[in-house]
Amino acid sequence: MKSPLAPVQSLPGIRFVGIVDCHRLQPGLREAAAAGLTVGAHTSVEAVPFVNATVESVTEYSHGAPIETATLKFRTSKFLPIDVQLGFVVTDVCGNSWLIGAAEPPYPKVSLTRKTGLPGGDPAAWEIEVKAVGQRSLLPCVY
Repeated sequence: MKSPLAPVQSLPGIRFVGIVDCHRLQPGLREAAAAGLTVGAHTSVEAVPFVNATVESVTEYSHGAPIETATLKFRTSKFLPIDVQLGFVVTDVCGNSWLIGAAEPPYPKVSLTRKTGLPGGDPAAWEIEVKAVGQRSLLPCVY
């Protein structure tokens, strides 16, 4: 039997990136998404200014079960809070929104790299890479 999950999914152009506190999300969102439901990010979503955002989701199978790895990359001038477990909401150019993160572990791993830019005029920015791994990591959502 073929899986309904696509092995690789890349979202077309990203028009919105927002952050949420995973501890403020309702429990059970991954299970709801696995059941085919669109989940609700019923908490405040703080918009983040960004450029060059990409989202990719890769599904692999381990012992007959799907393992999805969602990766979000973007550059921003805003320092992201590191004192909370961050989740991310992204919206693509088609108007579809996706949640990376949930109320329960494992939480997304967030890497922040400070780039100073080149003397020729490149701006200083934070490069952000978010990775989430689980049976479902890129959850269709509304917010």
